[in-house]
Formats: sequence, structure tokens, C-alpha cells
Amino acid sequence: MGGYGRMCAVWLRRHAMRPRREDEGSATVVGIALVVAAAVLVGALAAAGNIVLRQSQARTAADMAALGAASALWRGDGTPCAVAAWLSDANAGSLRRCDVDGDDVSVSVHVPTDVPFVDHVTASARAGPRPCGG
Repeated sequence: MGGYGRMCAVWLRRHAMRPRREDEGSATVVGIALVVAAAVLVGALAAAGNIVLRQSQARTAADMAALGAASALWRGDGTPCAVAAWLSDANAGSLRRCDVDGDDVSVSVHVPTDVPFVDHVTASARAGPRPCGG
């Protein structure tokens, strides 16, 4: 090796194998960033899962309330909207709207979520007798 090659080899042994001072602690920062990113991702997935679960509960509560109210209207047992309110409460929801239009009943049900930025989800349903004929 010539003079220049020897100087390069010496420099590489001294400097390239050691971390530079400005690199010290960079792995810690990257590690913390990865942990924070993973926590945010897990939180977002949990929030999305809770919203999907509550939407399903709201649809079930609205369907049950509408069917129960239409059945009560058809049988003449009590007021259909009282039956809808009772059924929506029994299915973890709260009745927000109940409209009787002839033989049909339309309801809207709220279900609260555990997500801070989405207070509740709402579902609507309609039930009544099936038209006869044609």
C-alpha cells in the first residue's frame, strides 16, 4: 500500500468503525417513534372496531324495534312507538324517531360508542305488512 492507501486504512479503522457523536442516541429516537406509531395504529384499529360493532348493534336494535312496532300495530296491542322504544332499549339503543304511516312503522335508533370523537351511531328501519297481489 502506498502512502495514501495507508492513510485511508488508518482513517477507516479509527473513524468508520466508531459511531459518530451526532449518531449517538438516534436508535433510541427511532425506537420511540416506532412504538408511538404502533400505539397510534392499535388505537385507530380499536376505535374502528368499536364503531363497526356499534353500527351492527344499531342496525339490530332498529330492525327489532321496527318489527316489534309493526307487529304491535297489526295486532292492536298498545302503542307501536312504546313497543319500539322498549325493544330499542332492550338492544342497547335509544329510540330517536318513530313514525307510523298507515300500516308501516319507521324508526331511528341511536347507540352510543366508546370512541371520543364519535358519540353515537344511528340506524333506521322500516317495517309493515307486505303488499298483496301483483
